[in-house]
Amino acid sequence: MKTNWNTQNTRIRQGAYLALVERIYNEDNKPTRYNGSMESMLREFFSKTSKKKYVWKRRTFKNLLVHMYNQKCYALLRKYNYVTVLHNISAFGNLILRDIEQWENVYSTQEEQLNALIRHCFTLYDTPKFLEPAFYGSEKKYMLWYVQLGRGKSVKSLANMPVVLTSRMAHAFRNAPAFLSVNEALRYAQAVGFGASTKVAKFIALSRLSIIREDQETFWASVVQFFSKEDDLNVSELDGIVDYLTHKHREDSSFSMKNRTYGALLNQSQEWHRLVYQQERGQRYAWNTSGIKPLYVEEVVDNKTIVYKTEELLNSDALFDEGQAMQHCVSEYDDDCEEGRCSIFSLRQEVEGEPMKRLVTLEIELPSYEIVQAKAKCNQEPDSKSMELISHWINNSQVRRKAEIEHGQPYQPQQRVEQPVHARAYEVRQNPVFSRDSVYIIWLIIKLLLLIAKAMSM
Repeated sequence: MKTNWNTQNTRIRQGAYLALVERIYNEDNKPTRYNGSMESMLREFFSKTSKKKYVWKRRTFKNLLVHMYNQKCYALLRKYNYVTVLHNISAFGNLILRDIEQWENVYSTQEEQLNALIRHCFTLYDTPKFLEPAFYGSEKKYMLWYVQLGRGKSVKSLANMPVVLTSRMAHAFRNAPAFLSVNEALRYAQAVGFGASTKVAKFIALSRLSIIREDQETFWASVVQFFSKEDDLNVSELDGIVDYLTHKHREDSSFSMKNRTYGALLNQSQEWHRLVYQQERGQRYAWNTSGIKPLYVEEVVDNKTIVYKTEELLNSDALFDEGQAMQHCVSEYDDDCEEGRCSIFSLRQEVEGEPMKRLVTLEIELPSYEIVQAKAKCNQEPDSKSMELISHWINNSQVRRKAEIEHGQPYQPQQRVEQPVHARAYEVRQNPVFSRDSVYIIWLIIKLLLLIAKAMSM
């Protein structure tokens, strides 16, 4: 009879688990797929190790299972993903530096237990934290890098390194932030080596430049070098430019970054994205103004005139530019605008001598003039200043908040004054849910029912 424990069980029966591990270890395992049971999980992993070749892998995996059980890591042993980490550790069983049995569990979470076990097995020297998650994945090269660095090997001598690193880059790679992936850490290290600030290096690392193409690395290293010279970067703009550069380099392999400027590249990228968008969307639209009175407010701060205004967007290109700048999907609303279902406004700030700044994108439903959406950059909620300006616009135009719509009542712009509590309560009493006539009818129905019940009881 086969032992079959479901992984949802809260406890692994004492002794039975060790007996199961020993039995499967000694069997000639056939390929097996995990079906949710403890036994199928163990059979799948043991079937991936040979009893004749590299037997130390199989033996190490068994020893890890037994020791983790003895250290009461029961929750860990029930999870397929966590047992995968043990199986990956066993793939480097011939390079383990300390006896597995010397590791003691003093940790509360499964991730802490596994990370401590990885360090115990493979590190004599400090090893980058961002490499520990490699054992949770499938890329054996990154696991080997961890093992090699843990033994004191230099970054520049790591096996199958996909990029060329200077000594400064190698130092930056070893000290890259723990939240980065391995490829992101490589791009971070390159950027730092090319002179980027820590902030800019992180932006580069977290952008689409972290996709490493070894056969095109000479070009992409020059791209990293180009952006590393910038004082500040916008991740959305950067990703857009990277998409454009990918297209240009695929189109012409001789395309280079020489004699280019960030501003010119940004303009070229935006124009290319606009063309791609137009090709994908097909029809481009233009539509008439909604007739809504725009907002216009002037303020003087530190002897500078600041203008706040709303601008109605009246064609597909304007929506596309707004979506690109604000990093949301307003460009997809051109059908609704063209058919008169809504109007899109952009709340903006203008200061003399400075670039125009977009603050909020607003969707106004037509013909109700109701604000149904107001979103800042990346679909964030508007800040307090923007909300103050929107309220001012509402009080001085046809635009209104959703809660202010009264069914069947035409909108009349007026200054809104908050009523005292007793006044609002009086309005409620003046407009009861039931009228006097309806209350009288209900009373008659109840009386009739009582008379019927009395007659039936006689």
